[in-house]
Amino acid sequence: MDAAVECILEEGFYRASSNKIARHAGVSWGVIQYYFGSREQLMLAVVHRSADDLVAALSDAVVAGDTFRERLASLADTIWSHYRRPEFLVVAQIILNLSHDPNSAAETVDTISKLNGRVARRWQRLVDQVVEPSRQQPGLSGALFEIVRGVAIGAELVDAFPGVRRARGTPRDPEREVLLRALTSLFAPDELPE
Repeated sequence: MDAAVECILEEGFYRASSNKIARHAGVSWGVIQYYFGSREQLMLAVVHRSADDLVAALSDAVVAGDTFRERLASLADTIWSHYRRPEFLVVAQIILNLSHDPNSAAETVDTISKLNGRVARRWQRLVDQVVEPSRQQPGLSGALFEIVRGVAIGAELVDAFPGVRRARGTPRDPEREVLLRALTSLFAPDELPE
């Protein structure tokens, strides 16, 4: 799976052929077929591993801080650590491509659907530690997830372009700081510096 990720990062989804992935892993394609069956199944295994990593990160996350901003930053760090890395771009390529493949579309959609449910439950637990549940509007948890994830993915996509690289995935990404300030102004405006 690591070889598949590295190969896709280097060459893109379509150029990372079965044989190139096998060569990258230092094994024959037959060995990979034995364990995964097909290239599509190998790609789905990469998606499953990424999903398991996200669920584990959310399960292990601890929201800390005395202020809203500190708790929000703690929450954002959990999402940032998963989506603000080049490996996520590989998973996005796999999902986009396999979801349109008639041989793997149903399984890909099922995987994403199950992931969304697993993530939503764990995310809500964390959001409840940032925003008092009685102060949450319906849909707040999902909206926060989409906003934080979207900003992290957007920053990662920009960094993927040649010549644009910045300090990838650092807690001090300028986009992250703007996001935290904007959300703090909505939920705890009294915490903003003058």
